[in-house]
Amino acid sequence: MNIRRMFFGGNTADGFHSFHEYVIGPNRKRFYILKGMPGGGKSSLMKKIGIYFKDKGYGVEFHHCPSDPESIDSILIEELGVAIADGTAPHVMDPIYPGLKDRIIDLAQYIDSDKLNKDEDRIIKAKEENKKAYTRAFSYLRAARNIYDLIVKNNSKGVDFEGLNKRTLSLVEEIFSVEAKEYKSSPFQERHGFSTANTPAGFVDYTDTLLEGIGRIYYMDSDIGTGKSTLIKRILYECQMRDYNVEVYHNSTFPEKIETLIIKDLNTCITSNVKGRDFPHILIDLRKYFDEKVKNTADYDMYYLLMKKAYESLAEAKKNHAILEKIYVPTVDYSKIDEVREKILEEIVELANS
Repeated sequence: MNIRRMFFGGNTADGFHSFHEYVIGPNRKRFYILKGMPGGGKSSLMKKIGIYFKDKGYGVEFHHCPSDPESIDSILIEELGVAIADGTAPHVMDPIYPGLKDRIIDLAQYIDSDKLNKDEDRIIKAKEENKKAYTRAFSYLRAARNIYDLIVKNNSKGVDFEGLNKRTLSLVEEIFSVEAKEYKSSPFQERHGFSTANTPAGFVDYTDTLLEGIGRIYYMDSDIGTGKSTLIKRILYECQMRDYNVEVYHNSTFPEKIETLIIKDLNTCITSNVKGRDFPHILIDLRKYFDEKVKNTADYDMYYLLMKKAYESLAEAKKNHAILEKIYVPTVDYSKIDEVREKILEEIVELANS
């Protein structure tokens, strides 16, 4: 069984956008919230536990960090109702059921503060430079939104809205003509997140890991501002009226827009993400309702340039975070971190066997 991969935080035109309340549902059995420091082993701890249960045949989700996609912000073992999350900034999380279902684990207690104190000035400087880099990145993303809005406004002049609306109505009828099968295993009726992210490595896309095993995939092919997100929102509205279980994956730059909707009860997905083309799919060709002659290529060039500058600034932020990790790593007692990991693993195995 493959690992499903996604993001619950995003570097967006609105700043850092969090969907971390959707990591695990309220009916959970156990939620471990890790507190700690850069380079403190939180991501490695979660990865090792996640891989352990994947190898045992459980479905596992890895929730990646948008500021370092190689790192993990949280994991979910849905079948067991168990999640582990990094609860430090910017995705601060605190227990809803402290001492009952939720556990806070403070890994910072395993830092040798005496070793750390000599690097106080370097830590402060790295944090300040990190903040500056993020400020630049979000400024570029906001500027990209302004250009994107220009593209949308211009492209809308070339859209055949009458034809598009007719296609939307026929698509709604087609999607919901299938008999629904009650889907009970989802921890959320409606779960929100990102399948893509703006990262220091550029644009990262894990949508393919979410599409595996889905019976019907509708892929929409079109351009900016031609109604893709609006169409998906129309389908989402119909799902809400029918009380279906859905997963909603938002645009990683403009979180108010939706890229992918998975309808659990129908084993169906509708997406505008290009990864949809890599699977057997039903093509929804919206380009036939768009006159491409209205496109202003200069605006597109400016938009992509601003996104490139945002990625470069995120890469600068990661460099400063790496400085912090390099300072902290020699001060951490990793044998204690290993003991914590083994204790968590034992507790989850006990839950699985109960």
